[in-house]
Amino acid sequence: MYRNFMTETNIRRAAIPKMVKNAELSHGLLGTTLQWEDVEKIARECAKKDINLKIGDEKSIKPLAEGVGLQSLLGIADVDWTVEAGEKLLYPKRFALKIGSPVALLQALEAQATKLTPKIAADISDEFIKFLPPCHNSEIFFYNYIQSKLRPLSILPKYYFGREIQIMPETGEYTKGCIAIELVENVKTLSPLENFSDSQMIQVLENLAKLQVEFIDMDENERKKAPHQGLYGLYQTFRDWFLQLNNTLMAHFPDEEMQKLTEKFAKTLPDMICADQLDRIPNKLGMKKVLVHGDLWSANIMWDEEGDFKKLIDFQMIHFGLAATDLARVFNTCLTPEDRHKNKEKYLEIYFEFLEKYCKEENKEVPFDLKQLKITYDLAYPRVSAYLLPALTAILEKVTSMPDIPAKPVILGSFIAKVKGIYQDIIEYHENRPEI
Repeated sequence: MYRNFMTETNIRRAAIPKMVKNAELSHGLLGTTLQWEDVEKIARECAKKDINLKIGDEKSIKPLAEGVGLQSLLGIADVDWTVEAGEKLLYPKRFALKIGSPVALLQALEAQATKLTPKIAADISDEFIKFLPPCHNSEIFFYNYIQSKLRPLSILPKYYFGREIQIMPETGEYTKGCIAIELVENVKTLSPLENFSDSQMIQVLENLAKLQVEFIDMDENERKKAPHQGLYGLYQTFRDWFLQLNNTLMAHFPDEEMQKLTEKFAKTLPDMICADQLDRIPNKLGMKKVLVHGDLWSANIMWDEEGDFKKLIDFQMIHFGLAATDLARVFNTCLTPEDRHKNKEKYLEIYFEFLEKYCKEENKEVPFDLKQLKITYDLAYPRVSAYLLPALTAILEKVTSMPDIPAKPVILGSFIAKVKGIYQDIIEYHENRPEI
């Protein structure tokens, strides 16, 4: 599909702004190299039967959202499928088509690039581009397993077809891949500047537990096929030099308290528990690893107009590990620091009650007890939250550059308080980490 993704984005080893400005997208779908004939071929292959499936003359695609998972372009496809007489049409006319692309991610990094040397900016972009295929393939892995279950899970979009992105050893080129899923309409996601109500957080905890129970009895050999192997496998791109670099960027923010926190964080990070150590904790404590969404926050949770949970999306960062990883992420991003401190114990207990309930309903073993959940939350919080900080830096840049509307000072102040609260808690949890 791409030769190191160079064909699609014309990426040169220069600062990210130059890369993005000079990106010459292809003439395929959403500006990528993927063509309609590729979609047709992948859809036919995934039908798992000899079917003369074709895409007719009437077809179109328009962007649905930018930066989906920061590793994708997402479009609404409208396709006139045709089959031979007597054959069953397997796919809907309208669906969401997800195509791997580094462009959205490079645009997210662009705001930071003026503070970086060209070489560092290029190194960061290279690392993230390498991160794209396993993220795309993780979602394929996830949906293929869900499809193998006897009953659909209503909290997930329906999966229609998809193909992994592979590297060709002889050429170094990447194969073409995409993911076609249900187009979920009449739903909304909340802005990362908004916070969940108590009812919404409880719904998230229930549905996370429900999803994890589906994977509890997955064979260990199957788990080893996951593209991201544990927290370390997921975040090996995000080495500490990158977190320190991001921390340096955050230190430029004109806030004295923030500058003090970033200075203390820089000294704390080298002694912080590592991802590979967290991956070994389940064995040490006699726990079973569970499916971790990996990117559980407001952008990946869909609600209806009444505020009821509808769908969970974006499974590019799934892995098997500690449930605390998801819990820390969603508490950090979707609650104020005050609500997180006040309700942490309550929400951990509610989540565990749901996990226990659904395990018993499915006659499956509960993977850990409540005490283990609380210990691992306290252990994992500093490292998991540190991995979140680059995304918060990017959001802070966007909020800062908002037009000067009357509400801006309140929005900015609220988000800065959230970021500072996370910094403070990273340091405090590290300093008071439990012994195991």
